Amino acid sequence: MTLVRFLHLIGLSLWLGGGLWGLVILLGARGEDPAPRGDHLALATRLYAWIVAPGAMLATASGLALTMMAASAGYGARLGTASLAAMQAIGLLAGVLELFVGLPTAQRLGRVLAASDPAEIPQAGERFRSRLAGVLATTLTLVVLSLYLGVAGTPH
Repeated sequence: MTLVRFLHLIGLSLWLGGGLWGLVILLGARGEDPAPRGDHLALATRLYAWIVAPGAMLATASGLALTMMAASAGYGARLGTASLAAMQAIGLLAGVLELFVGLPTAQRLGRVLAASDPAEIPQAGERFRSRLAGVLATTLTLVVLSLYLGVAGTPH
């Protein structure tokens, strides 16, 4: 259980750290000139694929494993408290949103950028940039809320 908890913390760290960095890049790219803007957006898509999505996947999978391990160890009643149940549901929702909306959006943005002239970003690229920033802001908010609920629901 200690290894799974450690992996969960690593996943959350990658997800939050990479996500915050990506959000800063995506929001900061709005006012950039087209050439550096394309480079920044390409960096954000790689960051998403290499750090944010694997972190979300690791945190979600290890969170599910921790829930199953705790339930099988006889802690099922504690898992049913309102704050811990909300933590699990919100964390799972954030993971699903990240992996099934955020990652495909980052991949689409990367394909649009690869197929376009670096000096000119098409309108579709701007649409994907905006959507990706929205997904990141939403999932990071959900992750922080989930972390708070986990701390609030854990007996001291």
